[in-house]
Amino acid sequence: MVILAVTPLLVAIGLLGGSVAVLRSPDPPAARATATWCVAVALGVIAVAMLAERLGAWPGGAGGVVLLAPGSGRWMPFVTCLAGLAATALAPVTSDSPWTSHSPRTFARTLLVLACGTAATASDGPGAALASWALSAVVVWRELVDEADPSGAGPARVFGLHHLLGVGACAVGLPLGPLGPTAAAVLVTFGVGVRQCLVPLHLWHGCLVGSGSPKGSGSAAGPGSAVGPGSVAGPGSVAGPGSRAWYGSPVGNGAPAGSLPPGLLVAFTAGPSGLLLLPEVARLLHGQAWAGLVVAASGVTALLGAGLGLVARDVRTALAQVGLALSGVVSCGALAGSVFGTAGHGPAGDPGVAAVGAVLAWQVGAVATGGAVMIAAATEARRGPMALVGPGGCFARTPRLAVAFLLFGLTAVGYPATIGFVWEDLVLDGVGTWFVLLAAVLVLAVAGSGATVMKWYFAGYTGRRDHVGEHDLTVREFRAVTVLLVLLLLAQIHPAGLLPEL
Repeated sequence: MVILAVTPLLVAIGLLGGSVAVLRSPDPPAARATATWCVAVALGVIAVAMLAERLGAWPGGAGGVVLLAPGSGRWMPFVTCLAGLAATALAPVTSDSPWTSHSPRTFARTLLVLACGTAATASDGPGAALASWALSAVVVWRELVDEADPSGAGPARVFGLHHLLGVGACAVGLPLGPLGPTAAAVLVTFGVGVRQCLVPLHLWHGCLVGSGSPKGSGSAAGPGSAVGPGSVAGPGSVAGPGSRAWYGSPVGNGAPAGSLPPGLLVAFTAGPSGLLLLPEVARLLHGQAWAGLVVAASGVTALLGAGLGLVARDVRTALAQVGLALSGVVSCGALAGSVFGTAGHGPAGDPGVAAVGAVLAWQVGAVATGGAVMIAAATEARRGPMALVGPGGCFARTPRLAVAFLLFGLTAVGYPATIGFVWEDLVLDGVGTWFVLLAAVLVLAVAGSGATVMKWYFAGYTGRRDHVGEHDLTVREFRAVTVLLVLLLLAQIHPAGLLPEL
C-alpha cells in the first residue's frame, strides 16, 4: 500500500502560493517579510500536525493516508522549514553585494525550493524524493543563469550537467533493480553520489559559492592597509562609518563569479532528497563487492571537506566545505551498516546505530549550518566580504552576531554540550563497531570542521577593538535566531524524540 502524507503536501502547496505572493511584493523588504511569514505559517501547520499525530487525533494509516511520513521522514518537513526560516528571516536585502542581497525573485525561488523539500516526504516511495531533487535543481540552475552566470557556460553548466546526469541515473536505475542488480546499484549510487557531493562527484558544490574573486571593482585592501573611517578604499570610494569596506577585506562590491544567494543556497542544501535516497543505495549495495569503495568515498568526502575548510580564505567557502564534510558524515553513517554490518547489529528492530545518527546529523546540520551561513551573510552585508587578509570584527559591537555564529557552527559540527554531539556519538559508535579506521577518519573530519568554525569566529568577530559602523542583529534577525537556537538547545533535553524508528 502506498502511503500518502497529507501535511507535507499541503505545506508545499501553501509555499507555492507564497512564492506567487512574494513575486508581487513592491520591494525586497516586503518580499522578505512575506516569505518569512509563509515559512512561519508552514512551521505552525507542521507543528500542529505533529502534535495531532502524537495525541492520536488522526486515524493513522487509514486508507494509506497519514499526517506525516513514518520513520525518518517524520521530522523532515519541520527541519526543512526551520532552515527556510533562517534562509528568509536572516536574508539581507540592502547590501551592495549580489551574493548577500536578495531580490523578490530570489525569495520566490527560495520558497519554491522549500516547497520541493517538504513535498519529498509526501509519498513513501523514492519517486517523490527524486522529483523533489529534480525540480529544486532546476530552480537553482535558473537562478545561477539569471543572476550569476548569464552566459550559461560556466558554473551554471557545471551545476546543471551534474544534476541532470544524477537525476537521470537514478530515474533509470531505480526501476532497473529487479532486472539488473549490479547495473541498478551503479546507476543509483552514481546519482545519489551527485546529490550528496561524494568524491569525485562534488565539483558542482563549489559552483554555488563561486571562485572567491569578487565581480565589480576588484579593488582590495591588503594586509595592513588602512581601510577605516575616512580612508580611501578604492577609486572614488570612501570607507567611513557604516560603509561595507573593512580593515583587511576585499572592497569590491560584487559577488564571487557563479555564487548563489545564501538564502537559496540554504534552502537547497536543506532538501532531504539525498537522505531519502540513501536507503535505496544501501539496499542495492548489499552484497556488491565494490560496496566498500562507496563508504570509503563518503569518509574521504568528510575528510576533504574538513581539510579544505581549514585552508579556505573566505568565510563563504569555509562554511561550504563544512557542509561538504557533514554530507560525507551523513552518507557514511547511512551506508556503513549495509556494507560492514551483519544481521543483528544495533538495537532490536533497528538496522544500525550509525544510520539513526546519520538522520539526526542531517536534521541538526540542516538547521545549524543554515543558521551559520545566514549569520555570515548578514555580517558581510554590514561589513563587507570576510576574508583572511587581515583582522576584522569587534566583539563588543556585535556580540549577538558573534555568539550566534559560534553556537550555530559548533552545533552543526557536533561539539560537546550541543545536540550535535548526540549524532556524533551515534555515528562514531555505530561506524566504529564495524570499522575503527573509518571512525577515526570521521573524528578527524569533525575536529577539522570545528576548528574551521573557531577560526572564523576569532578572525571574523574578535579581531579588532574599533569598528566601521556595523550594527548588531536587528529585531527581526534576533527573533529568528532566538527561535532557532532555543529549539536546538531544547532538543538536548529529550534527543530520543528526534531519533527515527527505522
